[in-house]
Amino acid sequence: MTPPTRSDLDTRTLERLAEASRAVAAAADLPRACAAALSAAVELTGAQGGEVVTVDEGSVMVPRATAGTPRGTLPVSVRDLVVDGATVGRLALWGDALPAHPAVAVLADHLALAVAGARSRGDATRQRSHARRLAGAARALRDVQPTEQAVLALLREAQALAEAGASALVTGLPGDPGPVVSAGIEPDHEPALVELVCGEAAGTLSLGQGFTGPVPGASPLRGDGYAGFAAAPVGGSPERIGTLVVLTRGTRGVDDDLLAALVGLADHAATALGAAALRERLSDLATVDPATRFFNERYFATRLEQETHRALRNGDILSLLVVRIDQLATLRATQRAGAADSAIAALAEFMVPRLRATDIGCRTSPDEFALILPSAGGLDAYLIGERIRAGFALEAALGWNATLSLGLATFPEPAGTADQLVSFAHTACDFAARHGGDRVFMYDREVAAGLDAADHRARLAAESLLSTISSLAAAIDERHPTTREHSQNVGRIAALLAEEMGMPGAHVEHVRLAGLLHDVGKIGVTDELLVRPGPLNEREWDEIRQHPEMAHRMLSGARLDQVSEWVRCHMERPDGTGYPRGLRAEDIPVEAGIVAVANALDAMTNDRPYRTARPFRDAVQEVFEASGTQFLPQVVDVLRSILERNDGELGSSDETSGEVS
Repeated sequence: MTPPTRSDLDTRTLERLAEASRAVAAAADLPRACAAALSAAVELTGAQGGEVVTVDEGSVMVPRATAGTPRGTLPVSVRDLVVDGATVGRLALWGDALPAHPAVAVLADHLALAVAGARSRGDATRQRSHARRLAGAARALRDVQPTEQAVLALLREAQALAEAGASALVTGLPGDPGPVVSAGIEPDHEPALVELVCGEAAGTLSLGQGFTGPVPGASPLRGDGYAGFAAAPVGGSPERIGTLVVLTRGTRGVDDDLLAALVGLADHAATALGAAALRERLSDLATVDPATRFFNERYFATRLEQETHRALRNGDILSLLVVRIDQLATLRATQRAGAADSAIAALAEFMVPRLRATDIGCRTSPDEFALILPSAGGLDAYLIGERIRAGFALEAALGWNATLSLGLATFPEPAGTADQLVSFAHTACDFAARHGGDRVFMYDREVAAGLDAADHRARLAAESLLSTISSLAAAIDERHPTTREHSQNVGRIAALLAEEMGMPGAHVEHVRLAGLLHDVGKIGVTDELLVRPGPLNEREWDEIRQHPEMAHRMLSGARLDQVSEWVRCHMERPDGTGYPRGLRAEDIPVEAGIVAVANALDAMTNDRPYRTARPFRDAVQEVFEASGTQFLPQVVDVLRSILERNDGELGSSDETSGEVS
């Protein structure tokens, strides 16, 4: 067979190049265009393999096509795909002694145009989608009558338009904000929305323009999973109603097209609904909890006062039933906020059909409902509470056992005023919770006095025991100069971590107490083992490993069941190699994981008989590296968050420092 001449090779090259160019231009989508160009480039150059990647809107390189053998250590030749001076991707080939080939440049130019065309088609598609969604949102707002549903409709449509996780209307101007109406946001986090409007976005909003960007790392909204936000002014000056805000999972907020659509929706809302109508509706909404559609605390105070006056005028009776989910504090404390929110919503939905038409349901705090029961007292009111308690079950929906504590009080006897009615109902609910939960407790002066006395005696005994145990903890630290103040330091660091996790104040204090008492079980370990500078044998290690169980037994009589369990588990490890029980991550309480990290940090950064102190920075790095094996990842992430803010709360970052301040 006669070898091909140079002219024959050029002809075949041109034919193959033309064929590839047509395939790129006719490809139905970008991956097919990239595959066609790459296949031709490999064939024409004799390369052993190659790939095509393109740059997406976030400047991330996205693989589109691969061919031939993996690159391995082969030399590589890269050709950028450039359109109007901007790099939109690259064509890479690899192989031994890979020759330069002019056809590759032609293929790269054709492919760059295909990438640019795909981008343009994508932009146009998104713009059409945004326009359709904005038109639909505008129609939805137009169909809403001027009732309290108007603002909720605006929030719902804004959330859908921006594909956001939550939305809110912050009334007033950025420099003078008013009440907040929100959907999908914890009520106690609404002030954080005001901070966004008055801080990050204030300058842009004051110009009547939309804003998009990240939520600051220290914001509690980050703890809810929201990393970005967008804001649009509702109404123009001087008829500004407020600021429409949406929260997103991504730090960017929304893209420019969506921001423009959000601004358009805000403008349409102000025009279609009217400033006066919206202000009237906002006044109404200030009495409604948007998450449950029960009345809120503001409305509750006013309505209860009205109902007590009505009962006095008519010679009638009135009862108040306070309702709490027993497990809710634990859910929030262990960062299962989603489960806690679902439980609250499920309880609200559950109670509605079990209340009489005259009963008034209110959400008086994030974790509590208060039910005003006109013309009901004694057994009638108790039966309403018992019907709610006995029927409430969330096992199927949420996968965890839920019970209720309910406190009941009646007006005008024993409560003589609205304030007393609230106080007595809360006292009754506290009694129900303290005595095991899953019960309705009706307030009675004599019974309450007896329970108070019994609780007081038990509390004094527990406080006395706790004081003794705390003294023992201090004595253990004094056994060796290098451990002095160790328990205090662990308690302080544990409290900082718990607070950063968003745990309630009382729960943070219990975590601090667990840190303070974590080593109390070492009272049963000989001094010689605790201060020995050399290694321990297996029998001696067995003795050391008993101290969490001993601490658990010591604390069990101090009315600190949760704290004693956290102390018992603080030496457990997520990988199952900890002690005393070899628990794995899913079985270790997060509070025990907090104490474990705090204990390790203080131990590593202070001298011990068996080693010298390590610099704080090195100790932190070791904790980071042991995430998921020795320490719970969610606790390590919280430590990282604190240090990234450079608060200096945990200790010095000076390489020469060996102490936690």
